Amino acid sequence: MKDLNLLYVFEAMWRDRSVTLAAESLGLTQAAVSSALKRLRNEHGDKLFTQVGRRMEPTPYAVNAAQPLLTALAMIRTTANAHVPFCPETARRQFTIRTRDIGEVVYFPRILQKIALLAPGVRLRTTFLPIDETVTGLASGRIDLALGFLPSLETAIHRRVLFEQHYVCVMSACHPLANEELTYDLFRAQNHLLVEYSGSGHLVIERALVEAGARNNIKLRLPQYLSAPHFIVSSDLVWCAPAVLAETLSNHYDLVIKPVPLSLPPFEIALYWHDRFHRDPANQWLRELIASTYGASLVVDG
Repeated sequence: MKDLNLLYVFEAMWRDRSVTLAAESLGLTQAAVSSALKRLRNEHGDKLFTQVGRRMEPTPYAVNAAQPLLTALAMIRTTANAHVPFCPETARRQFTIRTRDIGEVVYFPRILQKIALLAPGVRLRTTFLPIDETVTGLASGRIDLALGFLPSLETAIHRRVLFEQHYVCVMSACHPLANEELTYDLFRAQNHLLVEYSGSGHLVIERALVEAGARNNIKLRLPQYLSAPHFIVSSDLVWCAPAVLAETLSNHYDLVIKPVPLSLPPFEIALYWHDRFHRDPANQWLRELIASTYGASLVVDG
């Protein structure tokens, strides 16, 4: 590739799947990105990205070319960054973090406040992808960090534990058991709401309910967290949820939080990033900012 600037355009298109978003992240006009994309297509003899719905998806050629091109760009950045540290005060870039709605609600307000104070030109974008796409995104640079409980992330992934969490039982303040002790027998006899998602570490909840003989009492399954309290406050369903989320939601909904009368292991909320970006100054800065926000000190390499 004769013009190294085209590498940055390819990376932005690979990450954002949009000419508009790529232009914003690069600080260029849409016309400039379109022109660079045209040059890329001429140079490679392939369309590289094609319109699919509202997204510009990569062609098979682009998928095959992505890894060597992005690796080359990472090497260029590594060389440049050896002498040019990341300066948050003047930086103008967008970071993409893979997290679920729970992460957006519980963690992002404090993170965003800190970024606004220390790096006013920095922007955040969240995304929620399956585990395999998350690993690919972290490796390619489309995703800077992943945040949450993701024990399935392993290959070439670093992990930094932020804090430990446990589960609680959530019910409406109008629930018949709201003012009663929640025993094991009472718990297993209730109708349950379950938030589920393939690849999530929270599958332990479903296993515990099944072992307690409450499989047929799982009356509602949801793929995300934030709709759950709407069902809880208007029914007699009970819900096993991470304590930090239950406490946050109880500030906005009339909920009662009780200990779960099951043996559920605690779990760790952590940051995850790919080895390619382990020493990248911008990635390091964001990791430290988030970790300091939540008082994390433990680092575990995956």
